[in-house]
Amino acid sequence: MPDALVAYWTAWNEPDVERIPSHLVLAVTDDVEWNDPRDSFVGIDELEQAMRRLRTSKPEYAFVIASEIDCHHDRLRYRWDMVRNGRTLMEGLDVVTVEPKSGLIARVDGFFGHPTPIDNGVSGVPTELRRSEP
Repeated sequence: MPDALVAYWTAWNEPDVERIPSHLVLAVTDDVEWNDPRDSFVGIDELEQAMRRLRTSKPEYAFVIASEIDCHHDRLRYRWDMVRNGRTLMEGLDVVTVEPKSGLIARVDGFFGHPTPIDNGVSGVPTELRRSEP
């Protein structure tokens, strides 16, 4: 696992919000791009503020990686869980882009939950792109 990813997840779980910047400097580029279904911003300062808000409002929550980490071409993909008192409250998937020279995270694209299965009755996926049964 890349050191930057360890520092990134340590920042999300840091109980002392004053220590978040010391983790982020080891984790992300200054102009990191961050996107999930609820938020989108650019910059290490914006990411720090998002983490501070979450750690302040939900100090008992923990974020854990819940799958192996797939890697190729400076990209990482993994599943994560948000937990409290041993109970999973939210699941998600991140696709992370690592800056090749520094090894720091340059972009995080997060998704909540699992992809929605195709509903053959009402689907936005064109029929010709769907799996056909033999």
